[in-house]
Amino acid sequence: MSSRFEARTALISTLLLSLSVLVDQRMSLPILILTVAFNFNVLKALAKLTPLIAFYVVSCLFLGGVDKILTMVALLSLFLFLYGLNPEEVGFALMYFRFPPRFAYSICISLRLLQNVSNDLNNLLQLKKLERFSYLELLKRLTNIAIIRAISMAESLKSRSFDLDMRISHVSKPNLKDYALLFSSIILALLSLL
Repeated sequence: MSSRFEARTALISTLLLSLSVLVDQRMSLPILILTVAFNFNVLKALAKLTPLIAFYVVSCLFLGGVDKILTMVALLSLFLFLYGLNPEEVGFALMYFRFPPRFAYSICISLRLLQNVSNDLNNLLQLKKLERFSYLELLKRLTNIAIIRAISMAESLKSRSFDLDMRISHVSKPNLKDYALLFSSIILALLSLL
């Protein structure tokens, strides 16, 4: 799921929209519509997460809190919106906002690892159709792959003498679409305060 948004405006917009949902849950539907309108891949990803959403809906029906369903879907769409960003750009954007480089790179590496694990999960789901193994076996295989990926990533960084201070940060310039996203996020945030 790729996004053509500049990471700084996407981070600010996601923060504003998340706070809007937390302040006023009625903003969930407009935020869901906004994230899908600016990045249609969010809707495709939500469709793939239908079993998770269905489980949450059933849990809410039995445990109460039906009004929280749309809020969870809106926050999930915001996460998917961020998930579509380039992890390196997110790291550079965090350093632009004066976050410590160690924190920015840990977020960057986490997003990269999450994207790799997501691709591995898709591959395992395709393999599951051919081999017919249980979901427990799927989780075991996914866990093994994730651990191996994390270890190989750590060894790769160490062997290349990875140094945070030597990295040069680069952020791209926002375009009209970025400004439209930021402007609509500010309007929704202000509306949630009313």
